[in-house]
Amino acid sequence: MNHQMFILLYVFMINSWYNALAAEPPNATKTFASTQTLFANPERGWITHRFSDDVYDVDSLRSSAEKVSLLLIKIDISAYRNSSHIGQSKLNEIRSVLATCRQQGLKAIMRSAYSWDLVLAPEPKSLETVKGHIMDMKPIYYEYEDIIVAVEMGMFGPWGEMHSSYYSTVNTGLFYPIKTSALREVHATYMSALPTARSVILRTPYYIRQVFNSNTPLSPAEAYSSNPKARTGYHNDAYLSSSTDSGTFDYGWSRAQELAYVGQMTRYTFFGGETYGTPNGPYNKAQNALVESKQQHMTYLNRDYDPPIYNAWGTTVKQEFTRKLGYCFQLQSLSHSKEVAPGGLFSFSLKLRNIGFAAMHLTRPVKLTLDNGKTGSTRVTYNATLSVDPRTWTPEANVISIDRKLRIPANIKQGVWRLLLALPDGSTRLQSDVRYTVRLANENIWNADGTHLLANDISITASAPGTRTNETVFREITA
Repeated sequence: MNHQMFILLYVFMINSWYNALAAEPPNATKTFASTQTLFANPERGWITHRFSDDVYDVDSLRSSAEKVSLLLIKIDISAYRNSSHIGQSKLNEIRSVLATCRQQGLKAIMRSAYSWDLVLAPEPKSLETVKGHIMDMKPIYYEYEDIIVAVEMGMFGPWGEMHSSYYSTVNTGLFYPIKTSALREVHATYMSALPTARSVILRTPYYIRQVFNSNTPLSPAEAYSSNPKARTGYHNDAYLSSSTDSGTFDYGWSRAQELAYVGQMTRYTFFGGETYGTPNGPYNKAQNALVESKQQHMTYLNRDYDPPIYNAWGTTVKQEFTRKLGYCFQLQSLSHSKEVAPGGLFSFSLKLRNIGFAAMHLTRPVKLTLDNGKTGSTRVTYNATLSVDPRTWTPEANVISIDRKLRIPANIKQGVWRLLLALPDGSTRLQSDVRYTVRLANENIWNADGTHLLANDISITASAPGTRTNETVFREITA
């Protein structure tokens, strides 16, 4: 009896093993070719500056040699230094420039200051006035959250570069740093004024350490949250100018210590700025610029300052910056079910890399589309959003693998279907605007509607092996 039971159990196990294999449709595999084509992508890259009252020549930025999609808007609030509030005309002016960005497919970083020349202590003598002016712009930050990428803290000193201020440690001379107490109050005000998904960007890493009273950079556990530390970045407007970057690192730490701190912090937060100094200096020469920009995870760099430095880099390096400032996602390979039945399970494994300098710092959906390849009224599509956060696709992640199973709708028509991938904007207002959709750095997959062609040979057929259900929704199976 025991012998017969053993044989029956063995036959059952063999049959189960065979049926399990039979239930898995065969896979098709393909690789993707990289591209050297230069193109604009949202929220990263070369940046150009415009005052809010003088927005000129922005209609050709996206098609320029540098493929600019990001504008730094400089806001002169000097006229309100002795007023408790910013005037409505200035607030309307700011709204107007942000509306122009929407029209032109651009996004913006903002900086406000009480002087845009080298003037000692230009700001109001009451910190409450400074904080009130920040809060005056809170409605704008929410109204244009889709367009605003981040806000540089500004407010203190000439150019808003956070030195030479009435609130400096010494306010009778130029270039002294801001007192920690004032830094903390203004930073806290920005945290209150900005939507929780938006960041404020400070002028030096030392200021970040002072604000949080910690020498420890942002950790992976703290990243991707509404925690103030996760919403605080850094900009360097004397980038690569000297061993201290003209005082940017002049706070008791060596350059190596500062770069190690910045390199960890900016894995998860914004870093940008502009170059400065003598062309072909020891730090701003081409090869070191590439090394440090990657190490510091640079997201944006001022295209217009300083041209002699960029010209010394040469065309090849300048184009490398055009490709790699911020994120740059490149598909490697795809493995997927070659055929699947209506109502069946579709297996999908996509591998990609981020070959850019930095991560993506604002979240956006990752969407798959099944498309019957037709046009006009006969075109049929099914859409699914993947449970994946592209902010985690960091350069350090090396090869990123997205392995999923998706339910094919039971009412889908049999035939050959296409699989498309898209990364539209996180704002529903901009999701249908292709200019705000991320383009991948691969040949022959980009479509004018903002999708990428992953496969065009998926067979939907009732004869395909595998289990099936009566569900009529194309969706990811998470359990």
